[in-house]
Amino acid sequence: MLRTSMTLLLCALVTTALPASSSARSWHSDDTAALVGGLLLGGIAASAASHDHVHQNQYIPPPPPYPPRSAPFSPARDVICYPRQGACFNPDGDFLPTWTNRLF
Repeated sequence: MLRTSMTLLLCALVTTALPASSSARSWHSDDTAALVGGLLLGGIAASAASHDHVHQNQYIPPPPPYPPRSAPFSPARDVICYPRQGACFNPDGDFLPTWTNRLF
């Protein structure tokens, strides 16, 4: 928002600073220097006022790796859990959602 308002203010300044074609005064090099200096100062002020800095060169370490998946295990009688699948089953092959949610 601030950048947009600074741009609009700068455009208004430039259009009002330009002499009208019916003006008796002609354009001089002093006017050009003043206009360029004003534009330069406006650009510096606009860039200094923007606070949307994103530090893209900051190192963020990767998350630790997951522990290696082990062999199937049995946390209780008639329950077989398979870590690679992340699921538990009874010996008949039926899925056990309670044990799966509890362990995985």
